[in-house]
Amino acid sequence: MEKTLIVPAVATLLLIAMLSGCDTRDVAEEVRTAEWYESHETERAQQLAECRTDPLLDATPNCINASRAENNAKASTKWATERDDVRTAPPPVPYP
Repeated sequence: MEKTLIVPAVATLLLIAMLSGCDTRDVAEEVRTAEWYESHETERAQQLAECRTDPLLDATPNCINASRAENNAKASTKWATERDDVRTAPPPVPYP
């Protein structure tokens, strides 16, 4: 009879110990869109710096959206000018 009480008691205590750690997460921060980060350059730079310093944040929605906004901002810039003799657009296709 002693064994039948000990096993469920130990299992119950183990379950309580495991579940007690589930509520220790921080409150989730507000998720910002990539468009928001595109229009807020300072916040985008801060978020990207934070994402680069903490690998656990790398896959969070804010890091992903800040990274997408950074890519979009850089994609719209012109890397060279015609005067620098660097082709910035594909060459024209001659039509017969």
